Amino acid sequence: MFDLLFISSAHCTQELLAKEIEELGVSDVRIGHYGIFLPKTMDNVYLVNYLSRLANRVLWPIAQFSCRHKKDLYQESRTVHWDAFLTLQKTFAIDANVSHPNLRNSLFAAQVLKDAICDHFWEKYEKRPSVDIKKPDLQLNLFIHKGRATISLDTSGAPLYKRGWKQEGGIATIPETLAATLLKLSGFTAKEVICDPFCGAGTLLIEAACIATNTPAGYFRKEWGFLSHPDFDQKRWLEIKQSWDAKRIPCPSICAIGADKDPNMVALSQRHLQKTGFSKQVIVCRSEVAHFKPSCLPTLIVTDPPFGKRMMQSNDLIACFNQFLKTHCLATPFAFLLYPSDKGAQLERNGMQILKRWPLAHGGLGVSLFCVQHAV
Repeated sequence: MFDLLFISSAHCTQELLAKEIEELGVSDVRIGHYGIFLPKTMDNVYLVNYLSRLANRVLWPIAQFSCRHKKDLYQESRTVHWDAFLTLQKTFAIDANVSHPNLRNSLFAAQVLKDAICDHFWEKYEKRPSVDIKKPDLQLNLFIHKGRATISLDTSGAPLYKRGWKQEGGIATIPETLAATLLKLSGFTAKEVICDPFCGAGTLLIEAACIATNTPAGYFRKEWGFLSHPDFDQKRWLEIKQSWDAKRIPCPSICAIGADKDPNMVALSQRHLQKTGFSKQVIVCRSEVAHFKPSCLPTLIVTDPPFGKRMMQSNDLIACFNQFLKTHCLATPFAFLLYPSDKGAQLERNGMQILKRWPLAHGGLGVSLFCVQHAV
């Protein structure tokens, strides 16, 4: 797989991601473990980074070798032609994912790779490049599995859920990639009016507005790892970017409505809407779910209600949510909510019938997107 790009994704979303990438016109997509493989071209790098709503990172392999222990990792890494990717004036960082009996953990493996890179430059120039874990010029990825190591350039830089518009977050705010996954699984289209009664920072609502207006996932983002790739072509990148930007369409009416009981979160979501330009298409107000009356009739309910550490209320929150569905959402026969996978019985005890569920992950927790039908 050395001659292929690897596009990482969240747990259980590989098939969704593969379908999304194929819809962008990319051929020869192969499903892998926690991601997909694509032909290794710069056009695919630009396309996936800018347009994918589900991908986490786009990795460009630069070295692959057998790795039995620390010595192999160090010596093989020393042989990489690092001058093609890094200079003494640039900073770098390493993200490692290691499953190996002879390498203690991912941080240790990353340290070994860092030493190999620095020693490579010291031997040639008697100087070493610096590490910057917060904002490196070059982000590297080290993956070791079944005795084989792959070193890749991370062409995304910051993970792709960082769309560029969210300056602040709430407590355990939902990542944009997960929000897009929920919208994809729920069947959201530009024809829907989506409602999120636990909207928090507005992530689901803004993702929906981006989909409804054909706004590229990376439209508000300014920085990418591929800008420092040795094969980066500014002209070609701008051609691709501008061609997709031109496909944006106006959203003539309200496409999303939301509420949150926390006034700070409502103010935060409204700032996000101002920044993205969706203030007229998305309505957000302060309200507890038990008293929330949408200003217009929603056709689709998708939400990420508080649970775990965010669950400051008692378990009657789900009962209130079901009451909200019965009282104000009679036009929507069912709703979609993200909730802990082992709490399905709680939903049923509160009068909701589970029609379908999709296993996902959120903040290290096992969660599912439940499609529920509320009691009439």
